[in-house]
Amino acid sequence: MKTLLLAGLVVATLFSCKSKSEESKVMNTPQKDHLNIQVQGHRGERGNLPENSIPAFLGALRKGVDVLELDVVISKDQQVVVSHEPVMLPLYMLTPEGDSIPQDKNYNLYQMDYAEIKEFDGGSKGNVRFPQQQKMKTYKPLLSEVFDTVAATIKEEGLKPVKFNIEIKSVPEEYDVFQPQPEAFVDLVMGVIQEKQMEEHINLQSFDPAILEVVHTKYPEIELAYLVGENTYAENKTKLSFQPEIYSPYFKLLDTAEVAQIHKDGLKVIPWTVNEPEDIDAVIALKVDAIITDYPERVLEKLK
Repeated sequence: MKTLLLAGLVVATLFSCKSKSEESKVMNTPQKDHLNIQVQGHRGERGNLPENSIPAFLGALRKGVDVLELDVVISKDQQVVVSHEPVMLPLYMLTPEGDSIPQDKNYNLYQMDYAEIKEFDGGSKGNVRFPQQQKMKTYKPLLSEVFDTVAATIKEEGLKPVKFNIEIKSVPEEYDVFQPQPEAFVDLVMGVIQEKQMEEHINLQSFDPAILEVVHTKYPEIELAYLVGENTYAENKTKLSFQPEIYSPYFKLLDTAEVAQIHKDGLKVIPWTVNEPEDIDAVIALKVDAIITDYPERVLEKLK
């Protein structure tokens, strides 16, 4: 069964080892920078469906995204859980009974077994920051379930295969409190990736340089993205002992000169999280390599 599921995921890798110019020579066609921009559905498609949920991943998949972006944390029983926060966030989560999350109780996922985590509702409340998000009862899935469900859906519906951009949510102040130490965290995530034979269909990303250093050392075949939310590329690149394949900044940190320098160093540029039409236009004009967005349909329409 695993072989059948994985068959649908054999896909041309999003981040090819060849440069765009080399690809153009191979194809013997003019390079079309804008059309080469890949679309990544942020937490699935958070603008339309509950974030980091199975419905959101399948919604983005059916719209034709190239990559599904998601976040992972670790449960008490060492399961890799798809969640942006290591807690039950009151903004959009409800208790198993359908009540609001008490402000004085954070429900630390690192201290909860996955069976308990799965009982909480991540979609019925909605998210006031995304008023058009459809309300539905849903839960925080395991990374393994996301892989399997997406593979099965691609096969059943004849959809375009996708890659997965997996963020390891790591903050140094939270080591051993809301998460494992970096090496243990990486090993747990890689355990799922290796079990599902997904090494060639994923990249890992993190804001935490320690996470990236562990992956680079222990799993050098894995493509890495350095997430940043402040400072320049020149400043940020000094925080790593190696050069990752992807530089992924907050989109407002970019301008033409910055993108040119990153590309000159041989990295791909993948900004986050670009939602408004005018911002999408501006980022496309910068000739980035991919766009992470809560509204994949907006970017897909612009790229037609």
